[in-house]
Amino acid sequence: MKFPAFIEVALREMKRIITGKSTRLILFYIPLVVFPLLALIYQKGALREIPVAVWDQDHSEISRLVTRYVNASHTMKVTDYLSSSDNPRTYFPKHKERAIVHIPKGMERDILKGKATQIQIFTNSSNIVFGNILLREAYTVTGTLNAGVLLKKLTASGLTPHQAMIEVMPVRVHTKSLFNPNYNYLYYLVPGLLTVLLQMIVFFIATRAFNSEINSGTFGELVHISRGSPLNMLAGKSLAYLFMGLYVAGLIAILFWIFHIPFQQKEGQLLLLFSYYILTIVFLGFSLSTTITDEILSLDVAFLYNSPAFVFSGFTFPVFAMTAFSSTVAQLIPYTHFLHAFFKIYQLGAPLAFTLPDFYKLTLFLATGFITSYVALHIRLKNSIPNPQTVL
Repeated sequence: MKFPAFIEVALREMKRIITGKSTRLILFYIPLVVFPLLALIYQKGALREIPVAVWDQDHSEISRLVTRYVNASHTMKVTDYLSSSDNPRTYFPKHKERAIVHIPKGMERDILKGKATQIQIFTNSSNIVFGNILLREAYTVTGTLNAGVLLKKLTASGLTPHQAMIEVMPVRVHTKSLFNPNYNYLYYLVPGLLTVLLQMIVFFIATRAFNSEINSGTFGELVHISRGSPLNMLAGKSLAYLFMGLYVAGLIAILFWIFHIPFQQKEGQLLLLFSYYILTIVFLGFSLSTTITDEILSLDVAFLYNSPAFVFSGFTFPVFAMTAFSSTVAQLIPYTHFLHAFFKIYQLGAPLAFTLPDFYKLTLFLATGFITSYVALHIRLKNSIPNPQTVL
């Protein structure tokens, strides 16, 4: 059965990918091993029972109440008690506790006299994840304690519990965290890590799509199968790499299912986004492969271009807060725009129309890669045909 030229190119390329040792390692072994390991690292998702210490210098009923409040928190667990001889600043390097709750001497006495007092929270903020979570939880605990003390005073003065509650909280603020209410790192961090690895895997194998043919002496065979058409070459090879990229994306989907990562039931939109993004990466890889004959050099350039993708994407630090230079660099990496669209669909469940600006930006990258690859192949084919005037 005779297939169109670009289909023959695609079938041939898929065979080359599967039988090639380096591409087989990158495309099959790494995702099957690394992807599940990354998901397992964050399997617990949210941080629970972070060890904290209590430094109680008051030893009163209220101080013991504070300790019970801290222990009742889902996030904190009291695992140590400091003595008067301990120093909070030298405590952390020698202990596993991530925070110290300091209850000052005379706190209960001051509260009963109507004087202001304070509870100090020392946090080991060398890890900002622990630091931010502990500070947020500390505010919750102290806020609950303040409200309880004031409520008790008001009811003792003769107000009913309902009246006292109105006095304590005349304006109630009800906060509701949407989309990832438990601050689950499995839901947030793992999808980002897996998708940036998808980009690197597809980009690296696409970067060797043409220069490996030239260096191995099989480029003439490719020219013959493609009928000498750059379009057939690009269409066939891009189709093969699209299938390979979707295979990697399928592994990501399987991990979403295994680890129960929600994705707003937007399978069709996510498939469209991943397909378009994979094609964008493929043609950018082709642009390197067709313009740089040295495979090692092209892979070095690909690594240099891909390595900052995660940092500049806005995933760990928002793009709008970056310097002008850094935010400009972020716009020059396709992963930034893919990630923006991905989180709109995957976490927010936004309609596809909301991601159109991101698709437009990805189109610029795709067009750049396609045009560069086409022109480079056209020049190479033109130069490979001998000049009839010189053949005598």
